[in-house]
Amino acid sequence: MELFLCNHKRARKARQCILVLLFLLFPLILPLFGCSKTVDYLDCVSELRDNVFLAETDDFSLRIYAVKKEHPYVSDGIPQASTSRIEAYLVAPNGTKTCHFSFTANGERYQGEMSFDNVKCEYYYSRTLDVSKLKTIDCEIVYDEKTIALTAKSVKDEKTLSHTQILKQLYDAERELFETMTDAYGFTGEIYVRLLYEDAPYYYVGVMERTGTVHAFLINAQSGKVIAKRNLS
Repeated sequence: MELFLCNHKRARKARQCILVLLFLLFPLILPLFGCSKTVDYLDCVSELRDNVFLAETDDFSLRIYAVKKEHPYVSDGIPQASTSRIEAYLVAPNGTKTCHFSFTANGERYQGEMSFDNVKCEYYYSRTLDVSKLKTIDCEIVYDEKTIALTAKSVKDEKTLSHTQILKQLYDAERELFETMTDAYGFTGEIYVRLLYEDAPYYYVGVMERTGTVHAFLINAQSGKVIAKRNLS
């Protein structure tokens, strides 16, 4: 009987030691299992420009961006909730005139005064609105009492990859970077995806670490292949 009690006490003490050991090791074990967490990197995009519209005359050049940005906008490597906006930029003969901008989107008419940016030497207008799915935007500009009608056309066509496809292909090509920036709690950075147009559409993707380092990629918008990349600190 005494031998049984002795063995029982030893077994209970052994179980207690195992529990204490597991408790001490738990913080180390958790990240190992946490690394297998599935991360949707689209949720880490803090700035998205997924459509560009262009129109011009001899004297005026208009470009419109469909964007989705966090608010307030801060480049800190931490993505926040974002909202859809339309941003319009107009290059005119000079910036001394009053400029009124109106346009039709999704069956509704919108309008407002454009502000002039003395640094970029262009007029600017922005408001909360999603125009990312449109192919054209009918616009009217009243510049120094002169009215100019323009139809801004999207640079995207059936061959242009979506930002979702671009990000997926970039992840496949730069898997080590994304996995290095992913821990048990998710992705430790934020991502910028911007559609560009210079004779042809391209994507710029910036992957920002919380240290401020940006891994920048220029990507062919039709093939999804990385054309150039560099690190910016």
